[in-house]
Amino acid sequence: MTQKTYKHILLADDDSDDCEFFSEVFTKNFPEVKLSISNDGAALMTLLEGPPQPEADLIFLDLNMPMLSGAECLEKIRTSLALKNHIVIIFSTSNSASDIEKMYAMGANYFITKPVDYQHLVQLISKAMSLAAQTHTNQPSFENFIITI
Repeated sequence: MTQKTYKHILLADDDSDDCEFFSEVFTKNFPEVKLSISNDGAALMTLLEGPPQPEADLIFLDLNMPMLSGAECLEKIRTSLALKNHIVIIFSTSNSASDIEKMYAMGANYFITKPVDYQHLVQLISKAMSLAAQTHTNQPSFENFIITI
C-alpha cells in the first residue's frame, strides 16, 4: 500500500490564536502543504461543497465553532457522497470521554486534544498526517482513535 502525501489541508477552528499556532506549524514544518483555514463550520461546508471543490481530503475539525459545530460538520461530511471519504481529524480542547466516543461513533478518523505548546503541536500534527496517510478512509479501532505523543 502506498502512503498518501497531502498537498492541501483544511483547518476549521474559530479560535484565532489556535489558527495562528497551527498555521505557523505548517509554514515551518510542512512548507510544501497548502493550508486553508475556515473560522466557522458553515464556512468550512461552503468551501467543501462549493465550486471548485478543493483537492484537500484531510480536515482538522474543531468541535466548538459558531454557525455549525464540528459535530454538525462531521455529520454533513459523512452523509455527503462527494465528501464522505475525507479523512477528518477532530482537533479540540476537549478531552471528554463522551465527546471522544461521540466523534468516533459519528465516523471521525482520529481525535487530538489541542496541546498548549508548539513542540507538542508539531509532533501531534506530524503523527496525525502520517497516520492519516496510511488510513485511506478507514477508521482505526477505538484504541487507536486518540492521537497522543
